[in-house]
Amino acid sequence: MASAQDVLPLDGLRPGDRLLLTKALGTGVLLAADMRSTNALGTPREFFNRPRYERLTTKWDVPRGDLDAYIEKLHAKTASPNGVMAVKLMVRHLDILTREGMLPPEPGRLRNLTRHFGDVVVIKLLRKDKLRQAISLTKAQQTGKWGVLKEQTAEPFYDRDALVANLVRIVEDEAMWERELQASDLEPSITIDYEDIPPRRDELLLEIADLLGLPNGGEIVANRDREDIKLQRQSDDLTEQWYDRFIGG
Repeated sequence: MASAQDVLPLDGLRPGDRLLLTKALGTGVLLAADMRSTNALGTPREFFNRPRYERLTTKWDVPRGDLDAYIEKLHAKTASPNGVMAVKLMVRHLDILTREGMLPPEPGRLRNLTRHFGDVVVIKLLRKDKLRQAISLTKAQQTGKWGVLKEQTAEPFYDRDALVANLVRIVEDEAMWERELQASDLEPSITIDYEDIPPRRDELLLEIADLLGLPNGGEIVANRDREDIKLQRQSDDLTEQWYDRFIGG
């Protein structure tokens, strides 16, 4: 599975292993969609997001709090045909798992989580431009449009206080990820900057396939479903207007 972070020994990896994508706020949509388009790198989504977790445990009749049973069902239901499973993970998802009693509260929660997955590759996804990240997050909160295929339910409006609050949250989340990694004694298998995804989409997918030890990475990338309109990064003039207005005070 894949989203925000870990480096485990790669010599044991094989098709059917798992990716954890440790992700920052407001990132992950484009890379996850590209991974799904290969039909070989899992179907990464936020499976530990509370509403989705509660819905799926009910749908699949998985006992609440049974992490191993949930992961086993995730693999059965969401893995690519070659057996690769991928999960997008936000740092606050670890808090949910801890409150549900699925992870112990002591430091090293990410390491404890990876032990439930077995062999795992961790991808760390960050965004260098924190202000544009905050703008994207604020617009999504206001409009309800969290992805390019989602319907907008309200009009966005400039709110400096909301932008500042989201900037603080983004910086805090990144610091929390770093603390989790250090406490778990983990390093990312690969770190990807959000800004580098659009010009390197095929290259990054090939790197992920190689990390998994898949023997046909080039073929996987070449034959992926290229829905470029659906998978393009969201960006518009309003983002730039808000950016300039915020910088200008």
